[in-house]
Amino acid sequence: MRKYLNMAKELGMTNALVIGPEQIFFDPRAVLKCRWGCEDFAKRTIKCGSRGLSHAECVKMISSYDNILLLHGHDGRQLSKAVLALERAAFLDGHYFAFGVRHCKLCKACALDQGKDCLQPEKVRPCDQAMGIDMYRTAREAGLPCQVLQSRDEQQNRYGFVLIN
Repeated sequence: MRKYLNMAKELGMTNALVIGPEQIFFDPRAVLKCRWGCEDFAKRTIKCGSRGLSHAECVKMISSYDNILLLHGHDGRQLSKAVLALERAAFLDGHYFAFGVRHCKLCKACALDQGKDCLQPEKVRPCDQAMGIDMYRTAREAGLPCQVLQSRDEQQNRYGFVLIN
C-alpha cells in the first residue's frame, strides 16, 4: 500500500490514508441527499445513480475489500484523475478488483451539462453518496477535515476512495 500512498502524494493529494472497510460509515440518508440534494440527479445522467445496486449491496461490496485508500484533496478534477490513476495502477499490479469511488469531475466542462454524450463514460465511477457513504463521518473519524462550508470563499475538502483487495 506504500506505493499507492506515495503515488497519491505525487498526484497532488493533500492526504492519503489506508483504511479498512470498517472505517467507512454508511447511512441510508446519504442516498437521500444524493437523490434529492444534487443538481445532477434530476438530469438522470451517467454520473448519477447506483445502477441498480441497493444500499445493502453497496455495503456488502465495499465490506469485501481489505484495503481502501481514502484520498483527500481540494480540487475535484485533480481528485477524480488521481482516483482513476490509482485504480489503474492497483489493477496492473494484480489487484484486479481495484475500483474507484468518486463523483466525476474529469472534464473542465461536462458534456452532459451541455446536453451531449459523455466523452469518457468508461471512466465514470459512482459517488460516495450514491453508495450510501457518510463522507462527513468517515473523513472526521479518520482525522481529516470535513465540515459544512458557510460560504463559497471557504476551501472545499474533497474525498475519494480506491478499493483494493
